[in-house]
Formats: sequence, structure tokens, C-alpha cells
Amino acid sequence: MYSEEKLQKMKDRAYQNKLRSYKRHLIRQREKRNKFFRVNDNLQLIEISNRIGSLRNCLRWYVGESKEHIMKKLELCMDLKENKYEFICEAKFKTGGRCDILDLSNGTIYEILHSETEQQFEANKNLCYPAGFALVRVEC
Repeated sequence: MYSEEKLQKMKDRAYQNKLRSYKRHLIRQREKRNKFFRVNDNLQLIEISNRIGSLRNCLRWYVGESKEHIMKKLELCMDLKENKYEFICEAKFKTGGRCDILDLSNGTIYEILHSETEQQFEANKNLCYPAGFALVRVEC
């Protein structure tokens, strides 16, 4: 029915497809492993009381925060959750600082600016965060 040449081409094509699929699988596994280690490394910089699983991917706020501040925090948390990032709200660092939202997957700190000015933010917040995190200011 099929010539030897045609059969050999079909076998080669099937082999190439399997090889390509396996390479994609390896890349996905490596990305998952890297994400896990990145999250674990970032968790080491947070106080133990904030590391437990029940505080991950949950919205937390304090009585003194304005409604606009809380709603912006909710919006950011929903975006992170939809994109499958792990985060902690009101993360306390071992160095003594506290941030609004810490994205554990990327190592990004989100600070929501509502009542404070840029100068107040630079003076107070920038000194409290550990090195190595990207800092994103979000206007409310």
C-alpha cells in the first residue's frame, strides 16, 4: 500500500513529533521546579508567623485602611490569583518592614499609595524591604 520511502518518512515524522513533545514537557517541568524554588526562597525572608499556608493567596487588611485602598488591594489580588501567582497580603519581613502585597512567584512587592505622597513613600517604605525584590507602586 505505502512505499518503503513513504513509511520511513512517516516514522521519522512521528519520532520528531514525540521528541518535540518530550522537550516541551522537560521545559514545563523545569519552569515548575524553578517557580517552586523561587517561592521557597522568597518565603525565607518573611517572618515565620506569615509563612503558613493559610495566609497565602488570601486578602488581608487592617481597620485603619481606607475603602479605596482595600478595593485596590482586592483588585490586585484577584489579578494575581487569576494568573496563578502565589502572594501574601500584609507580609511581614524579618528585617521589620511590611508590604501591602508580596508576589512570591516573581519576587515583586506591590505598595498601594493612597494617603501617602511619593516622598513619604520613599522615606519610609523603601528602607524596610529586603534587597532583591522589585518594587511596584500602585496608585489608588
